[in-house]
Amino acid sequence: MLPSAGVRQHRTRGRRTLAWLLLAAALSLAACGGNQPAEPTAIAQAAPATAEATATALPTPTASPTLTASPTLTASPTPRPTDTPTPTATPEPAVGRPPASPDIVYVGNPTTPDGDPQVNLSFDVQGDPAQLMKILDILDRYGVRTTFFMQGEWMQQYPEATQEIARRGHELGNHSWTHLNFSEMSAEAVAKELNDTEALAQELTGQTTKPYFRPPFGSRSPVSLQTAFEQGYTTIIWTYGADEWRDGATAQSVFDNVYGNKAPGALYYTHTDRQIIIDALPRIIEAFQADGFRLVTAGEILMPPAGQ
Repeated sequence: MLPSAGVRQHRTRGRRTLAWLLLAAALSLAACGGNQPAEPTAIAQAAPATAEATATALPTPTASPTLTASPTLTASPTPRPTDTPTPTATPEPAVGRPPASPDIVYVGNPTTPDGDPQVNLSFDVQGDPAQLMKILDILDRYGVRTTFFMQGEWMQQYPEATQEIARRGHELGNHSWTHLNFSEMSAEAVAKELNDTEALAQELTGQTTKPYFRPPFGSRSPVSLQTAFEQGYTTIIWTYGADEWRDGATAQSVFDNVYGNKAPGALYYTHTDRQIIIDALPRIIEAFQADGFRLVTAGEILMPPAGQ
């Protein structure tokens, strides 16, 4: 069914606003852990004011997700890397999850099916499980379910903690087995990293990690993107990072990097291994919820809207 004239007019205004925002926005990237190398820059995709924009990971090979953001974003833009490969097939989506896409995802849908603004705050899992348990307790307290990106070696070391994430009702995503640089890997190595991690997640929890893959450090190449897609994954980066791993980071800076960059459809990411994350998390959740935002899973924010 074609959208009404009013809906089309609303989308046009949104796209014009989106274009101006993205010309002014830069995405803040972070490395996974304080001792890791800096991540390559991940850039939100800017579309001309007259172009058709979408904010979700679509299954077609030509879709390019774009950001519907707050008009207060002021950072300088950086050109988008040309590292999206041409797909050879579209894998079947995991049940109840969006289909895999060959495109890099930096943002999601700005609103829920009910029209509420939504964001996703996800976690790359690492470090002491005791810190993770505190995060899980906070999420339970506020009724938030989200997505945890799992590293195979960590799951192997902490199987009970892995099971607890799933038991609490959260999604699992794939964060590789060894946490190495995917921009330097062969197709065979990429496939093994993803498949070994998926197999262990399935064994421990019965839950798939597909189609969510966040490469360590945001590292990727045309080979890794294509191979991940062929294995049933969308390469998900982020819109803004909490940057809790940076020297001098505090609970206040974490709050500023997340809620301070409030934007419908934004994907925020952080880790599970620092006390400042635990200190900032209740305040972040309360601030978003007070503004009417829903904090949702990757599956919810990336699912194509009904009718698409």
